[in-house]
Amino acid sequence: MKIVGGTHVGMVRARNEDTFRYGTLEDGTAWALVCDGMGGVHGGQLASTIAADMVSEKIKKCYNPSMSVSSLENLLLSAVTTANVIVYDRGDVDYNLKGMGTTIVASIAKDNEACIAHVGDSRAYITDGKEIRQVTKDHSLVQEMYDSGKISADELENHPQKNIITRAMGVSEGVEIDFNYVCLNKNEALILCSDGLSGLVSKERILEIYNNTDFDCLAEEYIKEANKLGGKDNITVVVMKGTGE
Repeated sequence: MKIVGGTHVGMVRARNEDTFRYGTLEDGTAWALVCDGMGGVHGGQLASTIAADMVSEKIKKCYNPSMSVSSLENLLLSAVTTANVIVYDRGDVDYNLKGMGTTIVASIAKDNEACIAHVGDSRAYITDGKEIRQVTKDHSLVQEMYDSGKISADELENHPQKNIITRAMGVSEGVEIDFNYVCLNKNEALILCSDGLSGLVSKERILEIYNNTDFDCLAEEYIKEANKLGGKDNITVVVMKGTGE
């Protein structure tokens, strides 16, 4: 499994409240995550950092090479649940951090099988270079409006309230986590990103850049593209690509 990632403050924001982590485990199993923080003067940055650190620490500490796919799912969901409690407790004891939270999209990929957990509107895409599809569904107001038939697909991608999320880590003691499972062959890649990328760069353009960029330069090129389009938010992306058949 190959991995590349990067983050940038963008062209408008004063601080980068996104955080990402990735790595490989003892048997070559890969993991990655992207968090997009929110709340308070420094709350967003702190929330995303705490969540990213807690999830990555638990993955590295609790992973065992003998784990099945269902065990990996349990590990990932447990890691996100634990991180949610830590973020919530930190905000609960500090008035200045009250209400802070973060999105997360996290994946563990073993033998070209990927488990994906997410909360909020940070996304996962999968592409084989020919097509690209969004694996996750945004926990957002406009997604709910689209699901209920109130807006069209075009309005879904361009609605002025697109940044309003309906679910986040750390804002309450419990959190509902969505889970997805995908297979990755040697020609497929998993792209994790914050809405600083997906909110400006269409999935068709994400695919085009993927096909015209060396793998090691993908994160840099995605960030450049989002900044070229205005860089209205922090931009973070991690790309994982399978190496098996």
